Amino acid sequence: VYPLAPLRQALSEAIQLYPDNQLLWRAYIQVQSKSHAASKTRRFFDAVTRSAKALEPWLFAIEAEKMRKRLVETVQRVDGREIHATIPETGLAHRIRALFESTLQSDHGRLCPLLWRMYLNFLVSLGNKERSKGVFYKALQNCPWAKALYLDAVEHFPEEMQEVLDLMTEKELRVRLPLEELALLLE
Repeated sequence: VYPLAPLRQALSEAIQLYPDNQLLWRAYIQVQSKSHAASKTRRFFDAVTRSAKALEPWLFAIEAEKMRKRLVETVQRVDGREIHATIPETGLAHRIRALFESTLQSDHGRLCPLLWRMYLNFLVSLGNKERSKGVFYKALQNCPWAKALYLDAVEHFPEEMQEVLDLMTEKELRVRLPLEELALLLE
């Protein structure tokens, strides 16, 4: 057993010296996940992301908030049933969405298919299909070469499969199996 404050301080100083080091970020998030106060973490991430050129601080800020949201959801639900909330949600979904939007406004973020996929999966997990479709089309405008985006769209929006396949053939992306053969195989 050791107090977390000195470790947290050492990690934050190390991250400011080496902002691209993913191991330091991962360790910092692990230490912060043991704390129930999010304000220090949020202030630190806000300070670091303001001056960050790379995507790592943004991605880890998003991941820290997602971990916090999962923690709150596990406290609020036991065995799939709703129970009285002991920790209020306090707009975590809105904060995560705002972090994604801020990250995607940068030049590096706009061209990162991983970031678009994470945002799309997050919106789908919230159950917001219309906004998810809008994010998918925005992702295609910025990363038309990313086949994984098309595959995610087929997974999340099966009713739009033909439209996604048409977009793939229009962008000259290889479709492994024509839709007609798939229909025959399913029968």
